[in-house]
Amino acid sequence: MGTFFASFRRYWTKQRLLLAAGVAVLAVALGVGVMMLGVGPALNNVVLGLREAGPLAFFVAMAVLPAVGFPMMVFTLSAGSVFAPEFGPGWVILWSLAAVAANLLLTYWLADRALRPLMGRLMAWLDFRLPQVPAGGAWPLTVIVRLTPGPPYWAQSYLLGLMRVPLIPYFTVSVMVMAGYIVALVYGGEAITEGKGGQAAACAGLLVVVIAVLQLLRRRTLRRQAETTPTSDRP
Repeated sequence: MGTFFASFRRYWTKQRLLLAAGVAVLAVALGVGVMMLGVGPALNNVVLGLREAGPLAFFVAMAVLPAVGFPMMVFTLSAGSVFAPEFGPGWVILWSLAAVAANLLLTYWLADRALRPLMGRLMAWLDFRLPQVPAGGAWPLTVIVRLTPGPPYWAQSYLLGLMRVPLIPYFTVSVMVMAGYIVALVYGGEAITEGKGGQAAACAGLLVVVIAVLQLLRRRTLRRQAETTPTSDRP
């Protein structure tokens, strides 16, 4: 696993760093443009419409829309408060996990069949290639990518798919990471809707614990990776 990250670093020449910086600036500009154009309220209106359409439409959309960049968190924040009081938190958690699982499989397939050929041509033009994931390195790599703050959920999914991380670690780690958030948010959403202050506070505490544990896991995985990286491969 150490040689994987070492080889990745060697590809980042000054020109590629400048290219990455340009892409980052463009992404920020697009984000500012999105806010100025009022896309945020439009997204909120979409979710409100899906909530009114019922659980089937809502959870099907939860499985499909994040594959095209729609925020997954918008669904996880809404599901508990809307559907848990009527159907119970257990069913809402189950439906949410099923939607997440379907989305993971969809983005994995799209990354391999649709995006990888296009990215392959672009990377060949830039004289760049993604390092191959070594045997035994898929699990820690997936943990690191999934738990790194910043990149949106859909971007993490496509990155892992483009790097051809095997399906089992990709799927297992991704579902387990999302499960903690979903349980806390569904029970918390139900508690807020029904005015259960104590349960809402407990769910908020659970969410804090989930975030803390996941970040500790990320740091521990990174530390193990650093310890196993040969000295000659370190920058």
